[in-house]
Amino acid sequence: MKRFNYYLSLMLLLVFTAACNDEFDQPPMVIPVAEHTANMTIAEFKAKHWQDERNFIDTVFEDEIIHGWVTSSDEEGNIYKQLYISDGTAGITVSIDQGSLYTKYRIGQEVVIPMKGRYIGKFNGTYCLGIPYFYEAQSVWESNRMSMEMWNSMAEINGLPDISKVDTTVIELSDIATADAATQLKYMSRLVRINGVSFTAGGQAFSEAENSTDREIVDDNGNSLPVSNSNYASFRANILPKGIVDIVGQLSYTASKGFFLLLRSASDVIPVGTGGTKAEPFTVAEAIERQNTGAKGWVGGYIVGAVAPEVTTVSSNADIEWQAPTTLDNTLVIADDPECKDYTKCLIIPLPQGSSFREDVNLKNNPKAYKTYLKVKGVFATYMGAAGLTNEGSYDEFIIDLPVISIVEGFDSGIPSNWTNLAVSGGKYWDTYKYTSGGREIICAQFRPQKSSSAIETWLITPKLDIKNARDKIFSFTSEVHKDGNNNLELYLLDSKDPTTATVKVKLNPTWPPKPSSGYSAWVSSGVIDLSQWEDGEYYIGFCYDAPASDALTTWCIDDVQFNPSGKSLNEVVTESDFETILQGQERDYTTTLGTYTSDAGWVATNCSILKGGDGDNNPVFAFIGKSLDGTTWAKAPTMCGGTTTVGTIVSPTMKGGMKQLRFSYGCAYSGSVLSFRVDIKQNGSVVKTWTVSDYQVVQRQAYTFSENCSINGEFTIEFTNLCPSNATGNTRDRVSIWNVNWDSAN
Repeated sequence: MKRFNYYLSLMLLLVFTAACNDEFDQPPMVIPVAEHTANMTIAEFKAKHWQDERNFIDTVFEDEIIHGWVTSSDEEGNIYKQLYISDGTAGITVSIDQGSLYTKYRIGQEVVIPMKGRYIGKFNGTYCLGIPYFYEAQSVWESNRMSMEMWNSMAEINGLPDISKVDTTVIELSDIATADAATQLKYMSRLVRINGVSFTAGGQAFSEAENSTDREIVDDNGNSLPVSNSNYASFRANILPKGIVDIVGQLSYTASKGFFLLLRSASDVIPVGTGGTKAEPFTVAEAIERQNTGAKGWVGGYIVGAVAPEVTTVSSNADIEWQAPTTLDNTLVIADDPECKDYTKCLIIPLPQGSSFREDVNLKNNPKAYKTYLKVKGVFATYMGAAGLTNEGSYDEFIIDLPVISIVEGFDSGIPSNWTNLAVSGGKYWDTYKYTSGGREIICAQFRPQKSSSAIETWLITPKLDIKNARDKIFSFTSEVHKDGNNNLELYLLDSKDPTTATVKVKLNPTWPPKPSSGYSAWVSSGVIDLSQWEDGEYYIGFCYDAPASDALTTWCIDDVQFNPSGKSLNEVVTESDFETILQGQERDYTTTLGTYTSDAGWVATNCSILKGGDGDNNPVFAFIGKSLDGTTWAKAPTMCGGTTTVGTIVSPTMKGGMKQLRFSYGCAYSGSVLSFRVDIKQNGSVVKTWTVSDYQVVQRQAYTFSENCSINGEFTIEFTNLCPSNATGNTRDRVSIWNVNWDSAN
């Protein structure tokens, strides 16, 4: 028994001793320390080596050392073979031919980078550390991915990851609305936070399964930014939140795409609210719940009346005029139900003096707005003693589906807010696109399917058109198409801005450009589309991109959309040229012969030929000229010779009544890429107004419009003179056609 107790005591002692010594089996923690110290900021380094070229590579020859903390992570699969580093002054991208960088370079890890003998450059506009690579297709050197071994040899890890060192820069979308060199240097590769935006594709997946997908964020001012999501990201199938979000991500840039955002994980999208956006406004009931809490945002409701005269405090239903027109023009009342007559279920909205809100929406002067759905932004606070919507700035942030008398839209400021951009299937939307062709900047509306893996039906729909009251019941546009796929863009007349519920859906037949063999087609005029047979009502015009998945390839662009371009109603007086009477009654009412021609009213075209609008482009009949202002006949276009020995001119007779605004159409029917002509308004033989119209990259057979305000009273003449910019003596250069000259009388 004693012997057993001895061995038991010995075993317990050994176990206890082993337990006490267990902590000495682990090696001590080694904290890495960089050998070098930074001697310049990333902002200084980037600015020193910046070049404007899209692609370049440069060697660093001086002893320049930068440092920063890792802000990116490729752990979730959305960032690929890139590392982003920032020191608080700027961010920089490191291009590395290696995945799973997060295992060694975690967020918050400080890295010191001696740059002597290393490379900085651009790859398709992305400013990054990399290695030299010669891109044979464009004969340029560029910055390409370095090996992991090279990166490890130049990067010195300093200390342990410290996420508190990560610098997140709060920006507005307007800060990056332009992408000049200064903006790129300041923001490219920064980790940014953008507050108070929303996804246009809220409720859909971050990315499609087959293709990486851009999801657009927008703010209330119409600024937008693509958020690029990889179909290999672990959160690809997660659903984008609806409503307002704050969003964090790596702000990236390429020359072909501009600025875009890369998320590190789904948690970089932070939901703030489920309503109150322009796309999904609060209901009136929700706005009433938020009264006097400091809440603000967009609210939508039907206009049901206005506050009655001499009422200062709304306390009963009798204090509201539930009708249109109303006596006063200074308030609106909106409700969730267009038949509502209960003031406790309504919002009272002031219409400030001089605002476009009052001018466009008040029921005294706009009775058609009665029971129309209105979206408006403001602060939810008591007004006139009842639930109201007050404001903290401009009162011009509103959207209402009122019929428009005219459209002249070039998409220079994006897709207008009163147009409908609707994805019925496929989750892709129309957007605007800007490019330079022959030195001339072109901005247009574009639909780009990007090889969609699913069928697509997407609509771009105009506001409601007041065809009945429009002076010129005509519609036109220009379009171009890419070589891929087939013609899957169509044009419809609708009685609803929701084509899935429209009871009238008439396919129209504009002229479309033929599919080119390569690149993009030329811009082609649709020709004039006569809408007069639908003057009994108010309709929409919709551009529909409709294609199965197997054919969702073709990119389409549209521009210069016009409905009743003069902007005049049937009751307004417009004076116009009578070019249509030139050659009237003769064997042919057009001619290519250069000469002097006179209209019935006395317009004289000297050194001109007379072209005419038509269905095709068969000289001297051209589709781009289209119809006259009343839409009933093809327009005639005196075409001024551009030869310096036979300068073309068009001179009006003496006109009476003054002029408030001058308008006309012009273009080049024949070959040539330049035009320049002068427009003079004369009184008593002296020039009182003059304009020079020049375009040195003119698109052949495309209609352009001129519109300028004047302040001319009494009698005057209008004179057009070709300035012959090529300085050629012959009569086949710089020819320019003028048609549909019209103006508003001043008296």
